Amino acid sequence: MSAVATKTKYPRRMALDVAREMIAAIKPACHELVIAGSLRRRNAEVGDVEVLYIPKVVEIADPEDFFGRKIKANAVDLELDKLLAADSICRRPKSNGQTTWGDANKLSVHLASGVPVDFFAASHENWWNLLVCRTGGMESNISIATAAKERGWQWCPYGPGFRSEAPSGKGPEWSTWKVVKSEREVFEFVDLKYKEPWERS
Repeated sequence: MSAVATKTKYPRRMALDVAREMIAAIKPACHELVIAGSLRRRNAEVGDVEVLYIPKVVEIADPEDFFGRKIKANAVDLELDKLLAADSICRRPKSNGQTTWGDANKLSVHLASGVPVDFFAASHENWWNLLVCRTGGMESNISIATAAKERGWQWCPYGPGFRSEAPSGKGPEWSTWKVVKSEREVFEFVDLKYKEPWERS
């Protein structure tokens, strides 16, 4: 029987120091910024730092254009590039050596401490929904998804809320959406009692 790898846990104080460093680096590039995950749930030990944000869009000079043309760029991506160049963070490899560094999810390691730091980009449309998902914990998220399914809805954490089942024989474009405008609404729409982040398991 193979052994199951145990995820390393870090003291809350250490993780908070890393979180504050990340906030200082990218906050000016964000419309919204929250430290989510187990830190937001006030756990004494955490497996990583989860940073959820809505990035600003800025204009920069196109590096491939010699005539001064401007292009639009994700301001947070620019700041993260600086952290990578300064060896403050590095991309975190998976067991197969590949890394996750896409538009929505970027998984890294804070080099000085070894604490994993995960960056999750949101939009104004899905902010509240994704905040609930990224705050967790797993049991809380499962409860929301299960309650939604029992009521004929699908919880779409990376979408604006809940999507109804399409009529028989129709494609997903026939579904309707319930857009949520607060964390509380995510819970109450599926008849669950709202819980503060530190009450969620």
